[in-house]
Amino acid sequence: MSKQSELARNALILTFGKICTQFVSFLLLPLYTALLKPVEYGIVDLFNTYITLLIPIFNWQFENGLFRFMLDYRGNNEKQKELFSTVLSTNFIQVIFYILIYLIVSPFIHSEFKIYLALDVVINILLNTLLQFPRGLGRNDIYSFASFLSASLTVVLNVVFIAGFRWGAYGLFNATLLAKVLTCIYLCFVTKIWKYYSIKFINKETFKDVFKYSLPLVPNNLSWWVVGASDRTIVSRFISVTANGMYSVANKFSSVYITFYNVFNLSWTESVSLHLLDNDGEDFIEDTLNTLFRIFSCLCVLMIVFMPFIFPIMINKQYFDAYYQIPILMIAVLFQVVVGLYSAIYVALKKSVEIAKTSFGAAIINLVVDIVLIKLIGLYAASISTLVAYMVMAIYRYYDLKKYVTIILDKKIIADTIIIFTTSLISYYLNIFALNILILVIAIVYSIMINKSFLKSICRTIMIKIKNK
Repeated sequence: MSKQSELARNALILTFGKICTQFVSFLLLPLYTALLKPVEYGIVDLFNTYITLLIPIFNWQFENGLFRFMLDYRGNNEKQKELFSTVLSTNFIQVIFYILIYLIVSPFIHSEFKIYLALDVVINILLNTLLQFPRGLGRNDIYSFASFLSASLTVVLNVVFIAGFRWGAYGLFNATLLAKVLTCIYLCFVTKIWKYYSIKFINKETFKDVFKYSLPLVPNNLSWWVVGASDRTIVSRFISVTANGMYSVANKFSSVYITFYNVFNLSWTESVSLHLLDNDGEDFIEDTLNTLFRIFSCLCVLMIVFMPFIFPIMINKQYFDAYYQIPILMIAVLFQVVVGLYSAIYVALKKSVEIAKTSFGAAIINLVVDIVLIKLIGLYAASISTLVAYMVMAIYRYYDLKKYVTIILDKKIIADTIIIFTTSLISYYLNIFALNILILVIAIVYSIMINKSFLKSICRTIMIKIKNK
């Protein structure tokens, strides 16, 4: 199987779990915005923001180390047992440590939802490891279905708890927790972890290797948190929790887009790690990067030009201020995609320190821009600071990676992308119906033309599959 075919196959498998899930979750936005007040939605989002901050601090990013070293140990059952047993045992210690810290600080947390802060972090420490384990075994189908199962259960339980029982914010928290617990149980049984876990397999040298690789990823994830999530805290502090509810809704649209990247990146990271050192490894990376930039830039443009027609239908009027933040956040996550694609190369080279350094720089930029602008332009400061941070990080990683691999991006594609984005933004903010229709048609035609080779190959592959069947 060729590298491109392998990449496409894995991406297709992972797409099932992620895209379907996010699409269903996205369709629940009308439910959330109709039954939850902006202040309630803002509180839930703020708590989720704190949870994403705490997880890497207490799990030391060992799940990423598990996945990376599982790739090296494929075919070696004994090393896999040592690795998994060591990481999972470390997780148990991390959970105990976190619970002790929580019990100490809990009296100082004045919120009726603080118990969820404890339970969600604990569950995520274990769930993240259980999710990465089948990926390391090459069982992306299990990972994909588990992701789909978790989010689908969350969706169903949210409908029951929010629309049925009218539990409000409590409903969201309870649905999330219960779905994650059930997913953990599913993963334990489907991967038969008892065959891989035993105290006798715990290995000190394995722990050192995973620790050395994973630890630099902690400041990296904290930096990502600053870039992607600290805005919520600043908005809540300097404007209001209600404003954070608006900002959270705006982010939901960009999160749908980034899901497409996250799906592909799972298989992309694996492929780069396995094939970077091949004779044609650099050519494979360069060709794929240029193809991906065309695809993701077009997806971004299409989401922006469709938004004037989608947003009024899906979102309650009380959240309308979110509309103006969406295109800025969409362009920001396009740069996030580029950053993530480059990150896979760092992972393949085991350059976790370099990942952390570039992320830390972006975090500082995000905080400075956010704090400086928040009093001047309000909610726009959050989206603009995110855009600036991701853009700077993407540019820096592009030139930094040239020390290790040859990367040449198609400058014509970049120039065309800038033009179509500029046109789309003008149309978006003018919000003239006829102009929006015109730009929508232009964007669709442009996207088809620029990706015609890719679309032809997809159609050809589908026809071959149909013919073979």
